[in-house]
Amino acid sequence: MQRTFLATAIAAVLSHAAPATAQQTDDSSADTAMEEIVVVGSRLQQVKAIDARRDSKAIVDAVTSDDVGRLPDFNIGEALQRLPGIGIQNDQAEARFVTIRALNAEYNYTTVDGVSIAVPDRDGRRVFMDVLPASLAERIDVYKTFTPNLEGGAIGGVIDIRTASAFNQQPQTFRFNGELGQYENNDGFRDVGPSGNADAFYATTFGESNQYGVVLSANYYKRDSTIPQAEWGSTKGFFNDDGSSAGKPVDGHYPGNGYAVPTERRGFFYHNDRTRYGSTLKLEAKPNSDSYYFVRGFWNTAKDDEARQTDLLRLSVNDVNTIVDQTATSGTIFSANGLEQRHYLGQFDFERSVWALTGGADYQLGTGELNLRLNYSGAEFSNPEHWIEWRMKGDNNGDGIDDNAFHYTQRDGMYFFEFLDPAANRDFSQFAANRRQFDDRSLDEDLYEVKLDWQDSLGNSFNWSYQAGVGYRQVDRRFDEERDRYDPTALNTYDLASAGVVNDNLCLQPPGHGADQCLVIIDPELANSSWADHIATNPEQWQLNPLSNDDNRLDYSLTEDVLSAYAMLNYATTATEVTFGLRYEDTQVDGIGRRNVSGSGWTDIASSGGYNNLLPSLNFSHYLSENLLLRAGISGSISRPSFNKIAPKGESFDPISLTLSRSNPNLNPREATNYDLGLDWYFDDGEGLLAANLFFKTIDGEIYTKTESMDMVVDGVTEQIDVTQPVNSPRTTYVRGVEMQFIKSLDSIFQGLGLSMNATLLDTDFQYQASGDTFYTLETMIGQPDRSFNTALYYDGMDYSLRLAYNYQSMRASSRLYGDNYRNRFDGARDTLDFKASYHFSDALSLSLNLWNITGEGRTEWQGFDQELPMVAADFGRAVFVGVSYSY
Repeated sequence: MQRTFLATAIAAVLSHAAPATAQQTDDSSADTAMEEIVVVGSRLQQVKAIDARRDSKAIVDAVTSDDVGRLPDFNIGEALQRLPGIGIQNDQAEARFVTIRALNAEYNYTTVDGVSIAVPDRDGRRVFMDVLPASLAERIDVYKTFTPNLEGGAIGGVIDIRTASAFNQQPQTFRFNGELGQYENNDGFRDVGPSGNADAFYATTFGESNQYGVVLSANYYKRDSTIPQAEWGSTKGFFNDDGSSAGKPVDGHYPGNGYAVPTERRGFFYHNDRTRYGSTLKLEAKPNSDSYYFVRGFWNTAKDDEARQTDLLRLSVNDVNTIVDQTATSGTIFSANGLEQRHYLGQFDFERSVWALTGGADYQLGTGELNLRLNYSGAEFSNPEHWIEWRMKGDNNGDGIDDNAFHYTQRDGMYFFEFLDPAANRDFSQFAANRRQFDDRSLDEDLYEVKLDWQDSLGNSFNWSYQAGVGYRQVDRRFDEERDRYDPTALNTYDLASAGVVNDNLCLQPPGHGADQCLVIIDPELANSSWADHIATNPEQWQLNPLSNDDNRLDYSLTEDVLSAYAMLNYATTATEVTFGLRYEDTQVDGIGRRNVSGSGWTDIASSGGYNNLLPSLNFSHYLSENLLLRAGISGSISRPSFNKIAPKGESFDPISLTLSRSNPNLNPREATNYDLGLDWYFDDGEGLLAANLFFKTIDGEIYTKTESMDMVVDGVTEQIDVTQPVNSPRTTYVRGVEMQFIKSLDSIFQGLGLSMNATLLDTDFQYQASGDTFYTLETMIGQPDRSFNTALYYDGMDYSLRLAYNYQSMRASSRLYGDNYRNRFDGARDTLDFKASYHFSDALSLSLNLWNITGEGRTEWQGFDQELPMVAADFGRAVFVGVSYSY
């Protein structure tokens, strides 16, 4: 019914779209104006993106603002997913991390106006795109080939977010965009409110000759929705025909009768209330034609207030179990003591903040130009969590039937469970308290950076120029985790029934739940107050467990210093351009963490390491004809190890067995050689593009964990110690791919109509270490599909702007890889369809309708040797937004 309604609504809007009529200029007749092409909305975005690509020395794809200065999506990641070679990793149905050309977010580098930003990633280097609103950017450039002036720490690509300049606006510009809507998934154990987004932008120039400029922007975003989700265990059980356990899969074959049995059913219901807000201020000055100064600051915070309801049924395959009536897709499980059911509630506050203050100056000195950038950026990550849990195991009501025995059936990409004794599972007095836990994680990162660049022509040559620069960046980060847990004593009487926290008035049904099956709902507010009252009156029933091991093993601090220098030459004629040069980067790392020495407890430990890299590059472009451009490039680049692999975090040493488990301060970065060959055809007076790019990457030094004997000094004596630590792999990973892009106006069919399409095909042989020296080859890189496709059909006219966008990503490996190959998890293929329509009352005012995820696609995960076993199913639902835009 909902799909029919949405389809009807789209058809109705399209049927009212009138042919475009152009604005009449003062020096043209009405007849001439009627023949002009209106360049606004999506069409303007495409024209700007084509210009950015054509003007670049490297292969660059761009996302640009439309005629009212906004990008098409809510955050930076969602805007980027429309580009070829880009994949996204979602969190709660919103884009969080970006992958480029088969490389996940750890392999990429993100800058704002060409300078670095701090990241609130607890262990790694990933930029949280859901912290950065789309309104931060006037344009986003993705560099897929590298020149020496770009940061060297990227193998996939460099993402540069360009903020607006007052000198690129009207003398005084104001615009406001606001949307208010509702997500389809709005059932939960507390009220779900409206969602929406608001952006305000103001820019002005002033002074006698408008030599000063101010840009001020602010944003607010709110998403309030629920996401029902089910998981079916990262381990599957395998049995013989007599119902006995058959062990684990070996050598690509399932044991026993070969039928996989789900060992868990986790029913989740997430209520996620996400807010994001921030602002940007930019002050600029152009006192004369030879100099430019700016100071730009921004700050953005994203907060998640989330309650996670979990209903878990778990089968222990190591206990005595019996399975009957088994087929390839169904069976019935009994257990002597191996089946357990849990009900628990997690309450999370998840806050990420990023800010930056950047100053710059550009001086024209003779024929050359000097550029100076001073940059400070900070990030914070805060994640307090509360957990409360009850468990039931075995036959508690004495009827001779395991209270958790179940029948399962696999169908429609999910597992459906049915309890043999459903009444026993609603007897909450049988669920005893198991824990009340408090976790708190925090990260602070400060980044300091200076860059100096000089560019000039070479002597009196008109064709030759050069550019050189130096830079220094320091990153200081500190991570701390605190955990405390209250365990029930033998006197504890706090069962799920007596707690009085269950809400039986709601029936929430995650995927895989039948029509008569309801999740057990624990009210968050009652859970907190009930437990506080109980421990206050019954302190003897709880014992504090400070979890000191967890508190110590996760803490670390680290300082990373990167010194860089580069030089490059450029040769350019009207038809040919060649850029070649060399970049040098020296990286030094110093860290402090904790080591657990058997018999002595936790002590402070310090470590240091470093590496340096020479990164050459050559880029070539040549116009074979006026509009046919050939591109080629070869470059070196690196991807630095995540911070937790080099900081001394959670080390353990046994002086008796002489074994040490640690991070590795001498770990080197992954090193890549990148080859690119592309052909661009520009047509329709610069509004059309047909492009094809071939790329090939060799990546050495992939990181995995290995145990090997090493000579180390212990108490002044050199000993041979078995050290388990991350190391660089001797194997090479190869990435091959092709990107295709097509942009075309369809005015010959209907004036104002246009089409944009792109596709990426990848072939990778990414190898990861499973155990010992055993490696497995995955079909895809982590987080990156080997096939992706985007298309958008848009219409821009005087009265209407319409855009129908489709995005497809094939299956891709997740970050959860195991020693048992069949357990590796893969994100399932996903396609989404979005629609946006705007009605223009005037040049200044318009209303919009935004239909998100029209087909209601969710998220799936799969495992198995052929990825045939269901692992996760989540329902994202649809959303509808109504908005208004005003500008002058």
